[in-house]
Order: sequence, then structure tokens, then C-alpha cells
Amino acid sequence: MNRILSAVFILSAFVVFSQRDLTPGKKRGDVFGKSDYKDYRYFGLQVSGGPTYMFTRSNKNNPTYATTDAIGRPLDYTFDPAGKLGFFLEVGMAHFPKKRSKLSTKLKTVLVSYYDWGLGFKYLGGTETTTINYYNLSNQLLSTTTGKGSFYNGSIYGRFTLHKNINLTKKYFIDNGLGVNFDYRLVNGNQAYDGASLPGDQSFAKPFAAQLHYDLGFGIKMSRRSYFIPGVQMPIVGFAQWRGGCAATHWFSSNYVPALFHLKLIYLFEKKAKGCPAAKGNDDDNKRYREGQGGN
Repeated sequence: MNRILSAVFILSAFVVFSQRDLTPGKKRGDVFGKSDYKDYRYFGLQVSGGPTYMFTRSNKNNPTYATTDAIGRPLDYTFDPAGKLGFFLEVGMAHFPKKRSKLSTKLKTVLVSYYDWGLGFKYLGGTETTTINYYNLSNQLLSTTTGKGSFYNGSIYGRFTLHKNINLTKKYFIDNGLGVNFDYRLVNGNQAYDGASLPGDQSFAKPFAAQLHYDLGFGIKMSRRSYFIPGVQMPIVGFAQWRGGCAATHWFSSNYVPALFHLKLIYLFEKKAKGCPAAKGNDDDNKRYREGQGGN
């Protein structure tokens, strides 16, 4: 988690020095191929989806706990969590501001390149293995037992994110996003263990979650109206079930931090022309027109 927060602060520092921005609706040069003279709206459809994975602590950092059983025998135990692959899919809208805010103008930088929102479904899973060592009163190991639990949770969610683009070229950019998401679990994962377990140490997250998330992507401007942005989104602060701001999902006896690896497509809507559009001549007509103008 500390690495995630460090990345957020480092990338946020770049925002202050970024002056350039993407603006839909302006005619582009040949870098995007054939010239496009159509007018597009400053908003459009956004569709995002891809795999998910639940990150946990490293096996090297697994603590060992000591206690006694019901008949007073000493024992120690460890929990070994791991993530599982899942998926998510969402549909929503993307909006590009037409004008800069007063604060943006005063600071002489673009604070918000665009904002987007979506409604979707995420399917997240993980596992946990418990190892218990039993000892006699002389602290000699008598036996070892293990147990394992595995789960998948399915949640519907709503998301809203503000984005700041750092342009690399006219076509490529770094996409930084900061937003909030609200999740409600509809598919409850397994809460039972196969083998040895310590139910007294287990707890399970409530169905509702609210989180502050960070999104980092690599944007590709495919045309004046379409953008393709692969990236990753992760929660950084949790609100609904306050545990000191921890954004992880607690299941069994471990914490799991979900990462959404997205492939996002933004497609701007075309403006509907009012009345009949002006006729455009072919190349020969335009040449003759220019020659005629030059002879007057």
C-alpha cells in the first residue's frame, strides 16, 4: 500500500508542470490520417473492462501468532493469503470541459482534462491457507494441520473520476485519474474452510463499500473522436467501513486490495448538422475556383 501511495504523490507532481491538453472538436493534422471536418460533441460513450486481481501481503511478511487450544496445549499459526483472477465490465460517459475554470486559468494550467463515470460489475476473488502447529508442554512439535478457504465476490458499482492528461506527443499521453466508487456486493463469496481453521480470527467485509481510487493509464488518441486507454485502477482510501482508511477487502483472516486492469474506449458523439450542409466541390472544382479568383 505504501508503494501505491508513493506512486500517487510522484505522478501528481507531474500534473503541476503539464500545460498541454487534449481538446476534441478541433481539426487535426495528417498525424491522424485523413483530415476529419466533422464536428463532435464534448462528450461521448465510454466502455471499460478487463481482468482483476486481489493483491495481498507477501508470504515473507506473514506473521506467526501464538496461543493455546481448548485443553491448554501451546500452538502457533500463520495465514497465507493470495489473489485470484477475476473480471469487470462497465459502461458510462466521458465529458471534456468546454472551458477552463477560473482556478485553472489563474494557475495557467489545465487541472481537469476530462471526467468520466460508469456503472458496472466486478468479480473479485482470493484464497487463504491456514497452517497450525501444535506443541506439547516441553515446546516439542506434535503435529501440523492446514486448511484452505477460497472465495469470489460479485459487486455492482458506480464510479466517478477526474482525469489529468500529460501529453507525450500529439497522439500519446499519460492519464492520471482520481475518483470515488461505491460498491454493493450481490454475490457473496464462500465463508467456509476446507480443513483446519480458526473461526474466532475470521471476519468478512460488509456488502457496501465506498472508496477513493487512483487510475493510471497510457492513452492513445486513435482519431478526433476516439481514445483507447489501457491502465489500472486501485482503491487508496476506504470510507464505508472505517478501518483507519484501509481500502482493502477483509475476508477470512486477511486483507485483499483489488486492482482493475482496464481497457477503456472513449467514443465522442457527432454533432447533428442543422439544415442542409454546404456542398463541397471536388479537387478539380476547387482548382478552377482558385484560378478564377486569381484572375479577377
